[in-house]
Amino acid sequence: MRPRFIAGFIVLFCLLPNLWLGDRTSDATTARLIALNVSQQTSTTKEDKKQVEEKLEHHFPKTASEYAKMVESELGVPPQVDLGTAVEIPIYVNGIQRFGNLGIACDNPTRLGKSTYSGCVLQRYEGRDAKNKPMPDVVWVAFGRNSTDNPKRIIGSVQLIGYNRKTGATAFFESSDRLSPWVTIDEKTLRMRGKMPWIDDPGEFNRAFEPPGNTQCVECHQADPFITNTFITAAKIPGTDKPVIPILDADAPYFVIGGENWDMRTLHIQGNACFDCHRLGQNTLKLFQSAGWNPNDHMPPHDPGSMSKDLEQVLEVLASGPEKVAGADWVIPPIGEGKNKVVGDNYLYKASFNRPRKSEKESGSKFASDNGENKEFPKRFVTPSKTEATEIQALLKRLKDTDTRKVFEEWFRANGADPEALEKLRSRVGGEQW
Repeated sequence: MRPRFIAGFIVLFCLLPNLWLGDRTSDATTARLIALNVSQQTSTTKEDKKQVEEKLEHHFPKTASEYAKMVESELGVPPQVDLGTAVEIPIYVNGIQRFGNLGIACDNPTRLGKSTYSGCVLQRYEGRDAKNKPMPDVVWVAFGRNSTDNPKRIIGSVQLIGYNRKTGATAFFESSDRLSPWVTIDEKTLRMRGKMPWIDDPGEFNRAFEPPGNTQCVECHQADPFITNTFITAAKIPGTDKPVIPILDADAPYFVIGGENWDMRTLHIQGNACFDCHRLGQNTLKLFQSAGWNPNDHMPPHDPGSMSKDLEQVLEVLASGPEKVAGADWVIPPIGEGKNKVVGDNYLYKASFNRPRKSEKESGSKFASDNGENKEFPKRFVTPSKTEATEIQALLKRLKDTDTRKVFEEWFRANGADPEALEKLRSRVGGEQW
């Protein structure tokens, strides 16, 4: 359904030859980045691992307002999101803007399932500190995702991402599933409107937004904080041809405040042209491909299909893992200035979403086909096994909030049991609010 978050910590400046934060960075920021950079150094002894694990007992705070305070030194204060002044993401069919649920039969589908709804919006905000002074290195992006063609029953979300271009500090906020107190949807175009609560009313802000939880946002936001595709980049800054979403390069710094033990690895292959302009997250690529995206039809933008050999090499690494392919490595983003850092097999924060997909069956992760026996779940990635289908039904029954349960039920019926949705459902049921 939506996506979720990264960071890590400890020791001396001699371990940070590429990190230069400048005078504007606070002491708290410097300490956090030193600790993060050191925790990302791979450890080889049990004592080293134990020491790092002890340093990583920190978790995200329970409320969005507490998280806003936590990220303030690096990102200032989050903006108040006004969906009515945001830029609508246009959906095209044969070059003509259309409205409603356009499925995947449109020029720029979302690549997140079978449905592409009009009415989604994006907005970019300049960073500002608590005294309203500009923070030129900071950008915030708000994304209003509409997931319904029924204006009387709002289904969707509002995400907020803060990013410091200089240090790489990132924060993810996500709305609750109950948007109706603040959001409306236009009858014909389905455009989202409404003003979300702000930090000046902590109670309402906490009702509207949640900090990162158990699901790692970097499971989808792997290459950098901002996922880009033709759906997202269709929203342009008014009066320009420049996308609302920031476009970052292959060495952009990146870490998530509070996500100390998240898996920050992406693939890299020396001499492969796919990595000249950006990092490549294997789970993001898998997500888009499962929704029908063929890289050779789109990449590189100036000459689609001309790098098919490079893509074949990438898929080989996806199947076997970079350890078994010459010139291939796992890398993590820099913190502050510098280059991506190669990490080895003793990287501490490995997560299942970065496992090699050795076969088409395994590429479906736990969602391997069960010969299509579970008719209740339509196709999306692959049909869940009986075990997964039983788990989904059990988790849905445990959700106390009926509106949230209906949102999940409708998503699974429309898209099947995709891994991202199931992980979020597990997180919801395991969270204290349930």
